[in-house]
Amino acid sequence: MVSSDEIKIEKVTIIHDNKNNEKDETVTFVEQYVKDVCDFSSQYGSSNSISYTGYNIAGKPSKFPDYGDYPQAFVMRTYGRWWDESPSKLIDFMPQNNEDYESQDYIDVEYHQEVYPIRVSIFETYNPGSVVKVWAMDTNKQWHKLWSGSPQSVAHKPRIFSPPLKSCNFKTNKIRIEFNHSNLDYYTELDAILLIGTVELILPHVGFRNRCISALLKELNNSTNNIDDPFNLTPDYLNQNYDLKKLKKTLHKHCVLYKSKISDKIPKGKLLSKLGLHCYCIPPIEEAFNSLQQFLQDDFPKLIREINISTSNSSTITESTVGNFCGNFSILPDETMLKILNNLDLKSLCCCCRVNRYFNNIAKDALLYTSLNLKPYWNCIDSDALTVLAPRCKYLQKLNLSWCGNYNKITTDCVVDFLTSCGSLLTHLRLNCCHFVNDYFIIQVSTICKNLKELCLRNCTSITKDGFDSLSKLHCLERLELYRTLIETPAMCAILKNNYQMKHLNLAGMHERLNMDDVVIELSNSCLNIESIDFWKVQTLTPVGVRALTKCTKLREVDFGWCGGIGAPGDSLKVFLTNCHSLEKVFLAALRGLNDRDIEPLLLCHNLEQLDLLGARSLTPDICLRILLCCPQLKMIDLSFCDGISDTKIQEWRKLYPHVSIKRSFQAGGNNSSQT
Repeated sequence: MVSSDEIKIEKVTIIHDNKNNEKDETVTFVEQYVKDVCDFSSQYGSSNSISYTGYNIAGKPSKFPDYGDYPQAFVMRTYGRWWDESPSKLIDFMPQNNEDYESQDYIDVEYHQEVYPIRVSIFETYNPGSVVKVWAMDTNKQWHKLWSGSPQSVAHKPRIFSPPLKSCNFKTNKIRIEFNHSNLDYYTELDAILLIGTVELILPHVGFRNRCISALLKELNNSTNNIDDPFNLTPDYLNQNYDLKKLKKTLHKHCVLYKSKISDKIPKGKLLSKLGLHCYCIPPIEEAFNSLQQFLQDDFPKLIREINISTSNSSTITESTVGNFCGNFSILPDETMLKILNNLDLKSLCCCCRVNRYFNNIAKDALLYTSLNLKPYWNCIDSDALTVLAPRCKYLQKLNLSWCGNYNKITTDCVVDFLTSCGSLLTHLRLNCCHFVNDYFIIQVSTICKNLKELCLRNCTSITKDGFDSLSKLHCLERLELYRTLIETPAMCAILKNNYQMKHLNLAGMHERLNMDDVVIELSNSCLNIESIDFWKVQTLTPVGVRALTKCTKLREVDFGWCGGIGAPGDSLKVFLTNCHSLEKVFLAALRGLNDRDIEPLLLCHNLEQLDLLGARSLTPDICLRILLCCPQLKMIDLSFCDGISDTKIQEWRKLYPHVSIKRSFQAGGNNSSQT
């Protein structure tokens, strides 16, 4: 056995019956922690800090099994549903593409050695339950889903979450974890991600159900199902991997080496296969037919009652017509069919194209592709898929390519060609976490997409001065999101000057070269209709900039959290809050000099729903109680690490104001199960 801090290797022998003259075989088990963090969608920490950042997930756990809020963990930006209930919320388009739950964040990690994955164990040290998907990348840079499940509501205690993985017939050293935070009471925190696998591919003996290692491990575990944590194969972290230890001891009884070199290959050039339908057990044509039959029986009569459709001779289709319909869609007007198909997701539309010639034509109609949300298909959308989609998108107005195209699956030139073909009418373009976005691409977007109202470029770190300078050519922007980008002051001011109708601006996590005071002064002069600003962790915002915002009286949402340059705000914050009575969301986390007098004007903000005062050590219980009394719409207030407010007061207010979610984070040693 070889052991080190981040990787442990153990060889196990499969002993064969000598009567058959079979040679004994060796299986190498590898347990390893994260070597490097490749990518992530958001982090609570700053880029120039190590606290709460994605890179804290590398290596062995540093805090587990302690439970609480620790800066040595990886923490993402949001939790719960609060960000989806704020004025700056993004309206989803083509939501039918999403599953029952949408992945909101991800992290990609790399390990030392490629293995056939058996177990991925996620060390959760605060508010567990947000993991919803586990992916693995093969040697062709194709991602495969090993597990998916809904967000969990589990106990407030440390957890090693090890979901049952699908069988995987390729080696990998890259894993992606996806998260949905909608059920969380507060921020989730992760300490490490352990990958356990084998150098040789092993399978349960023939006859074992599914021939799946996870199913075998579940039987070997001999533990009853945990109702509160049904997906977890290691609910008892004190005895974690007991089933694996048992498997190693009895490997010859349960498993065989799989020696076939056959691997799955994805057919090229067909959108249907790109979207993953090639792996369905049911033939796509049969599946499409069954889906349509179910639609006819259950939903189509309801739709007819809601829609008054005239045929060519001005008669109306009634439920009796539906009864005589018998599946002959060609008798229906095209408008009716488009109304029906418009409710289908992209995969179903692709299925319809394979039913017959009529469906092939109608399912490719450009009116069905005015909005295109490709984020749910990030793992399979590539340049070929975009080429196939382009002829259908001549009326395209809204496009979401977020998370798509990384690891060289989409070239910049291909997306430019796609936009050249069908991007002139675009009003909404979301490109969050897209690595193909560079200066050349942004220059082309500024030339082609003149009607853009919304442009989201979160985590697009390859754009430099030339690219951002070109965005001043746009004149219709109402939303601009530049979280963790490298835009500089002149370019930002030029954009604001030319887009007076700007309503939502996200400059969170910005670098120190951006002079936020100058940006805010331009914002207050040019964009008086601004409704939300996110300046979270922008260190160059000072009381000068805060005071300049007093002109923006239509503001409904502000985030000044962790803006260290504000320091002691003096009168600036009070003057700003006095002039902005329409505020619904105010985040002032970690403004160390904040006192009662600074936030007293919030008592007149009768629409206030969310208030974050984390780390305001000088606040007294008096001002907090007055806010609870005077703000009838208040739904959430964060009083974590407010030293002047005792835990006793928090518990008292929670009983008196049950309609308000009062947040209180903590740090604790040992196995602490206190609730936020």
